Amino acid sequence: MEAKVTGNIPEWLSGSLLRNGPGLYKVGPDRYKHLFDGLALLHRFNIKDGKVVYHNRFLRSDDYKQAIRANRIVMLSFGTYAFPDPCKNIFQRFFSYFSPDITDNDLVSLTQIGQEFYALTETKYIRRIDPDTLETLGDKVDYSNVIAVNGATAHPHIDTDGTLYNLGTKFGRISSYNIIKIPPPDQGVTDNPLQKASIVCTLPITHPNPSYYHSFGLTENYFILFEQPVTINKWKALTASLFGRTVSDSLEFHPELRTVIRVFDRKAGKELETKYVTHDSMFVFHHINAYEKDNHLVIDLIGYDNINIIKELYMDDLQAGITPKSVAKPWRYVLPLTIEQKDDPEENLVTLDNTSASAVCVEGQIHCRHELLHQDGEPDSQTSELPTINYARNGKEYRYVYHIGNNFNSIMKTDVEKKTFKKWEEDDAYPSEAVFVAKPGATKEDEGVVLSSVMTVGEEKPSFLLILDGETFEEIARAEIPITVHVSIGIHGLFKRE
Repeated sequence: MEAKVTGNIPEWLSGSLLRNGPGLYKVGPDRYKHLFDGLALLHRFNIKDGKVVYHNRFLRSDDYKQAIRANRIVMLSFGTYAFPDPCKNIFQRFFSYFSPDITDNDLVSLTQIGQEFYALTETKYIRRIDPDTLETLGDKVDYSNVIAVNGATAHPHIDTDGTLYNLGTKFGRISSYNIIKIPPPDQGVTDNPLQKASIVCTLPITHPNPSYYHSFGLTENYFILFEQPVTINKWKALTASLFGRTVSDSLEFHPELRTVIRVFDRKAGKELETKYVTHDSMFVFHHINAYEKDNHLVIDLIGYDNINIIKELYMDDLQAGITPKSVAKPWRYVLPLTIEQKDDPEENLVTLDNTSASAVCVEGQIHCRHELLHQDGEPDSQTSELPTINYARNGKEYRYVYHIGNNFNSIMKTDVEKKTFKKWEEDDAYPSEAVFVAKPGATKEDEGVVLSSVMTVGEEKPSFLLILDGETFEEIARAEIPITVHVSIGIHGLFKRE
């Protein structure tokens, strides 16, 4: 359906904003309990010749098809328990407790492998989609059929040659973290994205159980994992169905532990011997960017002090109007790559200019304190999330990050050099993740536009696609969707140029 455009869409902007996220929370009498559980709904805003056409389609995962057919929730998800199929005999039902179906409800993000597009979540399955029709194509792809992982992040990195890197965990008697390399498949291969996949490095776990992570960092020479004190209890995860638990019930927070910052040298093929830890316990969903400068490793992310945010995203609370109280902010850690002996053990090892982040040596470990990346006018009670950048700067020094702010009712553009920000907000409007699209031939990092799908509240206010000027951060156009169409907010997305 065609949207109503006000303002002026730049003539050069041509392509599709593709979005992914939960879209269906009720199946028959059953309701999904957590924000991260709803069945995946794909969205497409096609922009061409100053016009915008919108449509959506549910991802036809096995989870979706079985749930619709059975008229109930059939697969265990992050925060929702699923009962065994009542049509199975007693022995089938008993053994299904110990090998529950793993969801392929890929509701988190989208990525490109070669010429094909895939929907992702944090399990071992990904699903190919048609970026024009949003149809689900072929069978689900199983990482574990090719490489030794039981799941992987929904936030892979794509190198300049099109090679995709991701991070997965192998569960077992000896668990490990594995960096996955996925080069583009051969020309003409459309149904085998893992044709050339391999593991390029393996990191043993530090804690008794593997850590939960949602993203990781990458620079020209390093992979970066924040092994945080949020661990996955393997026994609880294995027996979740038997005892009526969910995936989230297996997460355990150990505030007495620090986050270990694991740094793997891509060229040397080994982990750095220096042990870096955060000074305080912390939690992160989303890395912003990382880069190398003057023998330091700079790592930017959205940081929390604890994992309360996971418990605050249950649907009963959200639908009751209870706003999450957890505070997340853009943080910067700076890791010195060369450790020089200091006369004063409390002396800061970070020598970069324009940063208050610090690192000191304590009993052979480098304790790192973060700095806040914006410091003017933002109350401590408000939170930030879903960061994005001009992806051409991924793994490189950069200046601007776009993220949701003010408890998810504004979009912010933070200048990480000046520690200032600009903000767009509107009453009764809730923007989604901001996606930056560079103007062809751009010479400045923020020369382009920022796109966001905005969900509104109120019967007379339509949801819309928001288009902001990347430099001034002022609205230049919006495309309103008919009021009869519900546009869910989604989680992550990308822009496909035409």
